Amino acid sequence: MHGVDGQRPIDFDRNSHFDLESGCHGGSNRTDTDFTTSRTRKVSPFEDFSGNPPMLTSYVPKSPGTSQNGMDSDPKDVLRKHINWQSDSKKVDPSDEQQATTLQTTAEKPDLSKEGSVITVNEPIVVDGGVFDGKGATYTASSKLGDGGQSETQSPLFILRNGATLKNVNLGENGADGIHVYGGATLENVNWQNVGEDALTVKSAGDVTILGGSAKGATDKIFQINADTHFYLKDFVADGFTTLVRTNGGKQIDADVTIDGGAFSNGSNVFRTDSSLASVTFLSDITLDKVKNWTRVGDNQSGV
Repeated sequence: MHGVDGQRPIDFDRNSHFDLESGCHGGSNRTDTDFTTSRTRKVSPFEDFSGNPPMLTSYVPKSPGTSQNGMDSDPKDVLRKHINWQSDSKKVDPSDEQQATTLQTTAEKPDLSKEGSVITVNEPIVVDGGVFDGKGATYTASSKLGDGGQSETQSPLFILRNGATLKNVNLGENGADGIHVYGGATLENVNWQNVGEDALTVKSAGDVTILGGSAKGATDKIFQINADTHFYLKDFVADGFTTLVRTNGGKQIDADVTIDGGAFSNGSNVFRTDSSLASVTFLSDITLDKVKNWTRVGDNQSGV
């Protein structure tokens, strides 16, 4: 197996052309049911899409604070090496170590004072450039928005515009068409209890950051990218999907996707695209359980 740079984006074959479906749907293929057993990766080493993908073994990228045998050293040594790596001339101040420990233990806890409340949404909630904190409440779509099936005529529960932030929100049993994003957004601790047509769709260009959260019950895609974006997904948990992150079928979209950690189970593809402009980077520990492919690029698949 070839070595892999854990920080290097995966470069797809820019000369390939694919004759696949167009439109918003993700081209679900429910015949792919031969899932593999669970395993954990640091990154996805799949440089070569030709032929059968090789059996993969765990790969630990070299980084400051990692010993030659891949095992983490003492935590204080890790911090000391990290500081020295950033600036060789900077002396380590013991207070730096104490400050790092304090930051880890004093992280702000979310306000979940409305947890257990269920709010029925009759028309999309628009958040334009501000912050919407659901405080743990559950928002579920009424029949006016859709039935949570695969019809593409459904409306979203939330519309996020111009860098808006949505946090501490649960989307209920009727997910309709989830969340639409125009001009970028940040999501923190957003959970989809039963994904409808899609969980989230990038509708116009802009950076999207998703921190934590979860989704389950997706018949097809979870995240749909229909416009140019830097899409960053960190420590997300998903159970049940055909594709976790999908660019619009048959379209050339400039999508720079980073999947940083997370746990994904019972699916076909972590990332799928038909675009020669799209790329994906896998960082940190990613746990896969019964997921068939790391990526599908056109009809080329990188098996787990």
